[in-house]
Amino acid sequence: MKTIAAALAGGRFVTRWTFVTVIAVSLIVLAPLPAALTPVERATVSLMTAAMFAAAWGLVAVIERRVSAPVARAAIVATALVVTAILRPVGQDALSLALGLPAPTPDALPLRAATNLAVWTIALIGTAVLVGAARATRETDALLRAVLAQLRSSADRVADFRVEARRAVSAAAAAIGAAQPVTTDDVRALATQLRTHAHALGSLADGLPSQPTAPAARARPPRGGFRLPPLGLTAAVYGVAVLPYAVRTIAPIDLALGLSATVVLGLLVDTVPRLPRLRRARVAGGAIFAVSVVAVGVVLAAIGAAQGVPFPASAVPALAYPALAAALARWRGGARTLAIERRRLSGAIAERVRADDLGTRAVRAGLHEAAERLHRDGQGAAVQFVLRHPDPGPDEFAAFRAELAAVADGVRRALDAPATGAGAASLDALLATWARAMPVDAHVTDAARGALQTDPALARDVIDVVAEGLLNAAKHARERAAAVAVELRATAGGPRLDVRVTSPGAPPRGAALRGGARAHALGARLRDAGDTAVLEARFAIAETDVVSAEHSAEGSPSPA
Repeated sequence: MKTIAAALAGGRFVTRWTFVTVIAVSLIVLAPLPAALTPVERATVSLMTAAMFAAAWGLVAVIERRVSAPVARAAIVATALVVTAILRPVGQDALSLALGLPAPTPDALPLRAATNLAVWTIALIGTAVLVGAARATRETDALLRAVLAQLRSSADRVADFRVEARRAVSAAAAAIGAAQPVTTDDVRALATQLRTHAHALGSLADGLPSQPTAPAARARPPRGGFRLPPLGLTAAVYGVAVLPYAVRTIAPIDLALGLSATVVLGLLVDTVPRLPRLRRARVAGGAIFAVSVVAVGVVLAAIGAAQGVPFPASAVPALAYPALAAALARWRGGARTLAIERRRLSGAIAERVRADDLGTRAVRAGLHEAAERLHRDGQGAAVQFVLRHPDPGPDEFAAFRAELAAVADGVRRALDAPATGAGAASLDALLATWARAMPVDAHVTDAARGALQTDPALARDVIDVVAEGLLNAAKHARERAAAVAVELRATAGGPRLDVRVTSPGAPPRGAALRGGARAHALGARLRDAGDTAVLEARFAIAETDVVSAEHSAEGSPSPA
């Protein structure tokens, strides 16, 4: 229902495919019925009625694109659908009489109006939903391609990030070095300036350089091939389409026979190409499907002729069924191709972002260290100076300037030699803290511990994921308990650090990490593992960052 409501209110209910549907349905399903009409007369009335109907929907298209309120658009489209469907038989009869042709008796008008309402509701809404879904998929893929095109090579982006980071650190250090306070108000202003620089460095450490503003070259979406429609879908759609016509033209027993033949033959055609041997031979399976749907159309046409359906109406199945099968196969093939392209593009973007994260990890650690020095040493020294020296003299200011010079030197060196060694200990502290509140079974391998010791940025990301998992376990687990595993694994793409937090009880249906959560931004995902909930993430690490288990730093044992 949400999809239908979105199609009605989206402002693009009427497209060129709407008019294709109008012509097709007018010529096949809702063509004039009087037997006295010749094929040429029947086609003439059908086309004139289709033109009149299409003109009405052309006006609806203009109106819906000028109305901005979704509720109003939906009301306009729904009203137009009901009014045009019910009035169409009246217009068709008027055209027939104007041309001096026979028309159905007035007593059949209520049934014909109801039939038109049902057929046009299914046909037009179904067309709008399918076109909307295809458009949304294409637009999403185009957006992903544009993003991927704007993501330059990771080496260039990492180099840009390093230049930007060094410029920001140099500016902060220069601000400290240029400071020559002579009053306590100058010192207070300097403290505010240092806080601003610290926040700027911290924000830069948590992001990446801005994307280029040049528009990306538009690439054509991949062409989709043919793929077997869902089992029985062709027969079902065909049956629904021809049912209104068949109910009014043939006897009930003939109707039951025709519908039974459609269902049986349709299922047979859809099943045979799916046999294991033919599924492996796609060309042979596709050829058999193509020949089979043509044969089904011919058989249904022969059944109609044998039941007394006049020509050319009896020949319609020979064209309609294969055309419908081909359209559904093309639609499904295109949808699958676009879905594969979306996954490919999403994966490429994710891999590019991971490469950026890996290449800038050391720089981000240096930025965090520089921000911490500004906040802790620079701003702290300024605040302490004001508190200790309410009326400072030249000697106190000289000592303070020397202290600032040491802070500026430390800020400059932070980018080239960020502090290391506290990552594993910080994780141990987090696990120990939670272990006092609930049972925590922790397993951190020696190799993983060594990687955390040498990479503060990696340690910070791992701690964020573990903290999120332990918090979820405390809030939502069936029993307040958790198991934490941090392991280093060798993969074809290089070493990876796997982080996993398991808690008793499956997560609620549809549960997921908050979009704004830090763990979500780091690529962590929450999944259902039967009777347990698992929050897991995988981090790429550089080869040089890996510390052998035989030489890992000493650390406290993992808390249990």
